[in-house]
Amino acid sequence: MLRQYVQLIGVLFILLLAIFQKSARGITSVGIEPIVGYERTQLLVPNSHTKDRLVYGARATYGFSFLSAEAEYLHGNSSESFPAQNLSTKDGSDKLKVGLRSGIDILSLINLYVRAGCQANQNQHEETSSGVTTVTKQAVKYHPYGGAGLRLRFGRNLKATADLTTVFRDFPNMNNNDYQLTAGFVVQVP
Repeated sequence: MLRQYVQLIGVLFILLLAIFQKSARGITSVGIEPIVGYERTQLLVPNSHTKDRLVYGARATYGFSFLSAEAEYLHGNSSESFPAQNLSTKDGSDKLKVGLRSGIDILSLINLYVRAGCQANQNQHEETSSGVTTVTKQAVKYHPYGGAGLRLRFGRNLKATADLTTVFRDFPNMNNNDYQLTAGFVVQVP
């Protein structure tokens, strides 16, 4: 279900690019970033605990340097084994973020930005106990997110990026949030 949303957002993003790029050539920019990072997430089996895991995906931005639209897709997997309980678990998640980003350039080499929007999230949990496997796929959930980051320019169209984003799952309780630390490269199309 979430993958269908990702495909729909991708098609809409390409259509918007085609419409607006022609009229705003030279003023706006398009950025595509592959992302590799770590995420700390809350897991509930066999008891409530947090887990760090590798996430990967891509982010696309379109707009001006001071205000841009962004769409981001991340996928993450983790597995754990609990031999004392004869239990092993695998957790996977698909996340789609859609939002806005606002940045400021410092000496044209560094761009500091803030970002905010909404994240759609779908998790899958697989649990194997005594040789019996059960798979649970949760419904898509929506949560607001906010974050900040920076970009370092290495040339006209190449930048390195790093950011920290918080997904607010139970605001104002800050103990149940997801924290995503990502790094990537941006290839910018003028």
